Formats: sequence, C-alpha cells, structure tokens
Amino acid sequence: MNDTEGACALESALCPDSEARSILGQLDQHLAKWEEGATALLIAAIFVILTGNVILRAFGAPLLWADEAAILLMACAAFLGAAVALARGQHMAVTLLSDNLPPRLRHPLAISVDLVVLGFFVVLAWLCWRWFDPIHAFGAESLTAYSQQTFNFIYQERTLTLGLQKVWFWLVLPLFAILSIVHALAALERDIRIARNDQEERGQ
Repeated sequence: MNDTEGACALESALCPDSEARSILGQLDQHLAKWEEGATALLIAAIFVILTGNVILRAFGAPLLWADEAAILLMACAAFLGAAVALARGQHMAVTLLSDNLPPRLRHPLAISVDLVVLGFFVVLAWLCWRWFDPIHAFGAESLTAYSQQTFNFIYQERTLTLGLQKVWFWLVLPLFAILSIVHALAALERDIRIARNDQEERGQ
C-alpha cells in the first residue's frame, strides 16, 4: 500500500462519509491523475528532445530550439508536478508543532493551514487574471492595440528559437492556480470532516 492509499484508508476509517462520496473529492482525485499523466508526458517529451539533440549534434546538425523547448516544458512540468504534490499532501512540511498537539488543537491548526494555502492560490489566480486581462485584451481592436495601450505585451512576446508565443507556455500559471484551488478546497473539506468526526467520537 502506497502513501496515498494509506491516507485514503485512514480517512475512510475516520470518516464514514469518505472522500469517495464527495464530488469535490472525486474531482480532486481525477485532476491529480490527469496532472500526473500530463507531467509524465512532458518529462518524456523533454527526454526525447534532448536525446534527439545529442544524436543530431554528433552528426553536426543540432536542434537550435531544443534547449529552449526543454526549459519551457520543464517549467510546465514543474508547475503540474507541484499541483500533484499538493493533492497528495507530499510537499515539505515541518510537523514538529502539529505532531505534539492534542487532537482538539491539531484539527484547527490543520484547517488554518488549509485556509492559508487556499488564500495563497486565490491571490495567485487573481494576479494571473490581472496579468492576462482577457476581457480587455480580447475586447480591444487587436492584441497589438491592447499591448500599445496597456504596455502589457504578454500576447506579443515570442520565444527566441521556437518562434511560438510565450503566452501558450505562461498559461500553465493560471492553470496551476485553478488546479491548486481545487486541491486546497478538497483538503479543507477533508480536514473539516475529519475534525467533525473526531469531535463526535470524543463526545460519545
């Protein structure tokens, strides 16, 4: 049994209404699986690009865009991988305080941490919305006119060697924020349910 299965089993034991019966919990799990698959595909693509570049370089015909593509794909993979880690509860954490607290204080602390994490990603999503500014950008006469009026060149900048618009790669940021909000909400729901169930058991 891996860590994720063990956590699910523990939660099922603590809460009769387990995450499996929660729509938010199901969405959280499905998104995490999608993120894992997408991250694996990106890592595989990076491996293929770099390996192909090494082989072609040996024949004197290197891929000029290989390094830039690998860097951009690695950044995308890092954000999606971070979202997976958030869903699985695998980010680094200092648990010295929470491990030594009684359950009646441990649960409020866990819920408070969930709220802080949720707040962080809500702010990140809001900043991404302001940065991409889709309403004004696509409501303008053209994206060029929008950039000239606002000095926001997010839709105009291109990669150096690939020749693609950078915005296609920058989209991973709002995607990461939205996915993380879902994972944070699922964690908050789970911790509230566990705290409520524990309180009921202590009251019996």
